[in-house]
Amino acid sequence: MQPDFDFVHLDPSFDPPESYQDAFELFGELWTELRAFQASCAHDQVILTVTQHLEHQLAVAGLVLAIQLDILNHP
Repeated sequence: MQPDFDFVHLDPSFDPPESYQDAFELFGELWTELRAFQASCAHDQVILTVTQHLEHQLAVAGLVLAIQLDILNHP
């Protein structure tokens, strides 16, 4: 889910804004923590349902951010 922003561009002006990079890093960390929590609570259906909902919301938020980033890079 998390894109790799650690590579060198020929034109740094095409780098995503720092806030977008930070958001993608945050999404990646949240995704990892959420998956670990799901694994530890796999026996509890209520918690599993709630965490699956959070997982879907996180995926949608990442998609919206990626689309916005694409719009910024291609005016």
